[in-house]
Amino acid sequence: MSAWLTIIGALPNGALAPNAPQAALDAGAVFGAARLLAAAGIPEAARRPWPRPFADGIAAVLARRGEATTILASGDPLHHGVGATLLRHLPAEEIAVFPAPSAFSLAAAAMRWPLETVTCLSLHAAPPADILTAAAPGRRLLCLTRDGAAPAAIAAILTEAGFGDSTLTVLADLGTAEAARQTARASDLTGEAAPLNVLAVECARRDPVRVADLAHDGCVTRDEIRLLSIAALAPPGHLWDIGAGSGAVAIDWCRAGGSATLFERVPARAVAIRQNLAATHTRATLLEGPAIDHLGTAPDPARIFLGGAVGDDALFEALWARLPAGGILVSNAVTLGGEAATIARQARLGGTLTRIALSHAEPVGRLLAMRPAMPVLQWRVVK
Repeated sequence: MSAWLTIIGALPNGALAPNAPQAALDAGAVFGAARLLAAAGIPEAARRPWPRPFADGIAAVLARRGEATTILASGDPLHHGVGATLLRHLPAEEIAVFPAPSAFSLAAAAMRWPLETVTCLSLHAAPPADILTAAAPGRRLLCLTRDGAAPAAIAAILTEAGFGDSTLTVLADLGTAEAARQTARASDLTGEAAPLNVLAVECARRDPVRVADLAHDGCVTRDEIRLLSIAALAPPGHLWDIGAGSGAVAIDWCRAGGSATLFERVPARAVAIRQNLAATHTRATLLEGPAIDHLGTAPDPARIFLGGAVGDDALFEALWARLPAGGILVSNAVTLGGEAATIARQARLGGTLTRIALSHAEPVGRLLAMRPAMPVLQWRVVK
């Protein structure tokens, strides 16, 4: 079947995509937002304002299969748009697409942000909390929002998750003469914005997670060791955290822009991990039980952190087999058995060994003295 469906991108002021065929506007049915249909001057008899829920509009378009039909869509219909949805239902040859600048392109231009350096999110139909899947210190986000209440709601979510220092810019009515912008810290942004807006976010947070913030049974990577370990792992990428304990390493890893799968065999520690992931709004996957039982189904790692079961040779060999060329493995050994296994692996596979020995000031009577913590033998190796 030849193309019977034409999808034309449009700016909010009604300007249509370059090279959009004028004849497509004379179709018997033209779907789109009511404001776009009016701005484009579509005759009343042909107007089909997009219904709610969104799926009802898809069904109405598909019911006209084979009849000349047009959709007016905001911006680029194939970038988080209706065109991408319809291509899941129809062969490509039945659709003709004429894109206009997307809302992301307009927002990036308004912010003077090179688009390839920005993470773009569609929160139009997704829960506002989904912004936390992409928020990381130093990252720039452009978010399509649902309505005028969304920027303040997203700001509150970011603030609760520790990103209150982030700079938020509400870009309203882009592509029209009424275009406007409002900039504030996430912790200060309140009120209603124009219904048509894009939210630009410059993510910032002050502190990494602290041991004092977490539920744990003592099996937790201490703050300084954790930060040194993350630096050795070189974020971002997908991390396997083996013997995750409290989940602290994976939580900070995700805050640095990575993703993580956590492996924990002790049930009580798995409970603590779930609690800590929820409390810190961290989206990561926890696989409970012996790690070696789950390696075949977990997504491929770019990095592996071995904080538990360091002396388990069978587990190590299975982990090493899954690590791709160029991937990084970091292990922290505390026990003599773990140190012996680590030294043997380094002799065979290379990499660097580092002894981390920390001391903290603690009271001794009325005075202070430096009390040493258990030293850690850290091994970093690039496969």
